[in-house]
This record gives sequence, C-alpha cells and structure tokens, in this order.
Amino acid sequence: MIDDEVKAAALVMIGLMGAVAIYPILAESRVVEPFSELGILGPYMKIGDYPRQLVVGQRFSLYIYVGNHEGSSQYYRVFAKLGDRGLNVSDTEPYGAPVVASWDAVLTNEANTTIPITLSVGRTGLNQRLVFEMHRYDPAKGEFVYHQRWNQLWLNVTSTR
Repeated sequence: MIDDEVKAAALVMIGLMGAVAIYPILAESRVVEPFSELGILGPYMKIGDYPRQLVVGQRFSLYIYVGNHEGSSQYYRVFAKLGDRGLNVSDTEPYGAPVVASWDAVLTNEANTTIPITLSVGRTGLNQRLVFEMHRYDPAKGEFVYHQRWNQLWLNVTSTR
C-alpha cells in the first residue's frame, strides 16, 4: 500500500516538473502585451542633437527607428508632416498637417530597423512642428491605419542665417 502511494507521489512530482520545464517553451510564442516602437534619432544616431535652427531649403539628416513586438510580421509606414502650434497632435487621430515625406518598413516579430533620412523645410516660420507618425497596414481594411505612435521636432526656419 505504501509502495503505491510513493509511486503515485513520484508520478505527480514528475508531472509537475515536466509542466514547469515545458511552460516557458509554450509561453514564449505568446505575446502578452503587443506593441510597436517609433523613435527619431539625431544625425549621430542618438536621442538628441536634433536640428533646431534651419535656413529654408537646408538639408538635415535624422534616423527613424521602428521596432515590432506585435507577435507577427508588420508592414509599417512612417509619415513626416509639417505643421505648427495651431494643429494638435493626438494619440487617437493622425496629425492634420500635409505629408512631406514617407518611409516603409516590413518587420518580422521582435525585429527593428533604423532608416537614415534627409529632409529640408521649404518655408520660413518659428515653432514649426515636424511630426513623424506611424501607420500600420491593416489587411482587413486593405489600407494603412494610424497606429497611435508619433514623435515631433520643433524647428525655427529663417530665410538667411
């Protein structure tokens, strides 16, 4: 009788140890909190050192960082839009300013990319808002939809130095 109880306890322990060993493998592919990343890096591929004072038409370099942690491959489009303080930036609605440039990236899950870009501003103005916003392709809709990720730079653009 005691022999059977010892065997049953040993089988339960082996089963528990097996479940503990297998759980991380099964849970690894599950994405608990899916998210995407959008970052703007300065000309030295670091956060900061962004241009602030520009002359109309002056070219400047930045980098766009895009990361995918959504649990599946994603097709992203990043828009650069130029506006001013009169337009609000929102987490729920795309920025209402005109698009000045766009870049695409297709990323597998857990992948990221850094895209070098060169821009210029074609008009003078103080406190111009250069907004970078992320859109994601929605296969069900057959179009890109705003993905509620954005960054901005404030620029002062003059006609001469």
